[in-house]
Amino acid sequence: MKKYLLSLPVLLFPYLVLAALVCLYTGFLMEEIFQSNGFLLIGAVLLCAVAAAGFAAVVCGCALAKRTSGQEMARLNMVIKLCQIPAYLIIFALGLFCLISIWGILLTLILAAVDCFTIAMTGLIGSVSAFRSYRERKLAKGAAVRAAICQFIFCVDVFACVKLYLDARKAPAYGQAS
Repeated sequence: MKKYLLSLPVLLFPYLVLAALVCLYTGFLMEEIFQSNGFLLIGAVLLCAVAAAGFAAVVCGCALAKRTSGQEMARLNMVIKLCQIPAYLIIFALGLFCLISIWGILLTLILAAVDCFTIAMTGLIGSVSAFRSYRERKLAKGAAVRAAICQFIFCVDVFACVKLYLDARKAPAYGQAS
């Protein structure tokens, strides 16, 4: 349960970015919370990004210290990635909408960078789960390397994390008789 609470900032980060966009374009929220200062909003989002990356590192460190099994990490990664799908779809739609105007191109690039940062955090958790599954002899070396690489590729990462979870859950120890 503790690992789920530690991964909550990672799970909520894309939604925080969407909330920051709502705050930016809603005059009332921007005035009341950030006193109409965009730099405070950017600073708050960057602070939350650093915190989310730190929590992702703590979750991975706990798994590497053998406190969490590969199957548990794969389940955690799958839950995070599946819960982030709606945020990715909204961010993608906003990015496409912002390409209409010359002024929106910068926002599209920022949203793409946020997506890359988020997939790097969840990819780190996914690659650690693949490594733990390999160390527990639930995956062959080649399968673990493929699963770890696929965690960093857009759209493929969701299918790879589900497959990694199913493989880690159902597989007997690699190299042993079934």
